[in-house]
Amino acid sequence: MQYYIEKGERGFCRLSCSFGVTEVQEAWKKAAAYFGSSVTIPGFRKGKAPLAAIEKQFGPQMADFATDKLVSRAVEQALQLEKLEPVSGFEYEGGSAELGREFSFVLDFCVLPEGECPDLMSLSVDIAEPVADPVQESLFLREMLARGADKVQVTEGLPQDGDLVSANVVGSVDGRPVPGLAGPCRLRLTPPVEGEKVPDLDPVVRKLRIGETGMGTTPCPADYPEPSLRGRTIDLAVTLLSIERDLLPELNDETARRLGFRNAESMKFRAHEQALDMDRLHKRSQAMLAMQNSLGAWQGVDAPELMVKQCQRDLLRRATQYHRRQQNFDPDFVAGMAKMRAETAVAAIRRARARVLLLLWARENGVELPKNELDAVLRGRAARQNKLPDDYLLSASRSGEVFELRAAMHEEKALYALFDAIKASRAAE
Repeated sequence: MQYYIEKGERGFCRLSCSFGVTEVQEAWKKAAAYFGSSVTIPGFRKGKAPLAAIEKQFGPQMADFATDKLVSRAVEQALQLEKLEPVSGFEYEGGSAELGREFSFVLDFCVLPEGECPDLMSLSVDIAEPVADPVQESLFLREMLARGADKVQVTEGLPQDGDLVSANVVGSVDGRPVPGLAGPCRLRLTPPVEGEKVPDLDPVVRKLRIGETGMGTTPCPADYPEPSLRGRTIDLAVTLLSIERDLLPELNDETARRLGFRNAESMKFRAHEQALDMDRLHKRSQAMLAMQNSLGAWQGVDAPELMVKQCQRDLLRRATQYHRRQQNFDPDFVAGMAKMRAETAVAAIRRARARVLLLLWARENGVELPKNELDAVLRGRAARQNKLPDDYLLSASRSGEVFELRAAMHEEKALYALFDAIKASRAAE
């Protein structure tokens, strides 16, 4: 293997790598061993089929596997030797490895630019005093009372707030079933809360009586195993199966003691405290968002173009999903997409700048992202794609999405640490 790394402005890096015919052949043998050990090919014992037979049945998959093996090896060795840590995904050029031919590829990524981090401790942090929302207080109080409620099956009428409904859901796109989106589900109906999204099934089941079927929609998740369905609108056929309703006990001292409280007033006080905690977290999130926006507007720091490009891609994906979820399409979808691209182009510059500043601050102040936190998220992504963790990591070799994810998680960790540091500094003054 031979590689060369070209370094440009603002942390830009380009890795060029080439492999000889023998190295490509070794990667294909590993691909053959991987696929040959898991299936039985007619005429051969399991795991004993020759390379030609396995290639005939799994040619394209073997090419991807061998390519990912080679790219993964090159990236790992080059980054380790050059002591580089990408803070973006990869832009890959090179196609797939072919047996009997040399293989080369080029991928672009970016690292944190050199230089010191500006004095971010000068940022203002303003958190309003928390206020308990009466609606939230009543919801928390209801949750407590529900622990001592009698459960009854409702056979007539429509579902209402507090009911636990069971429904059968079938998802489809263009009339074709969506794998993995069919079967029973349960949903607790709650009053709408300002700022929180209502589950997509909620408005559908509220209009149904037992045995009736209604229609709704939901966006296909961005990490759905089938790429062609990601971001598409899924049609939902929802059949209401049952309604379970809580007959809440009366709120009095006897009920409170039975539920582990001193009296009814202590139950109310606990609900009040929970509502305060919720509003405190909400206001903290608002203050952190304001601080992140200030970082995005910071002058004198420019993020790498590649990071801006990838941030825009992510913002555009999220914006598209949001519009589909809200069914808020422009009459001319092409014009609507053009508008979103223009808006996300500006937002991406700010987001990337904030990420660079936070990662620089984390580097200077020793804020690390624990490996176990990243590993937990990666295992979750692998599970959602029905892959083993190692297989998922290998499949992400060319995209570099693991590095992009790690940078985003590290940015969030740094944001919390910076916020707490500024808050502590102001309190000490």
